[in-house]
Amino acid sequence: MEARLADAVRGDYYADLRTGTAPWLHTPQMQRSFGANVPRFVYRFHTAPLVPAQDYDGLAFVARSTCSRLLPGTET
Repeated sequence: MEARLADAVRGDYYADLRTGTAPWLHTPQMQRSFGANVPRFVYRFHTAPLVPAQDYDGLAFVARSTCSRLLPGTET
């Protein structure tokens, strides 16, 4: 699913899935899963099935992200 989103538009964007007509939005897809249960460096191997138009109202696509860093002044 990420490859389809990356090819759709260059850069960051939001897609409203409530009005989407592309057939793939209504069929099962595999998406990387994120969250507390997904290890930091092997996240790309954790996938979960979903039907985009059923499971979400919209998707925000971030083309590039970086590793998290502490904000200045918040070091413990």
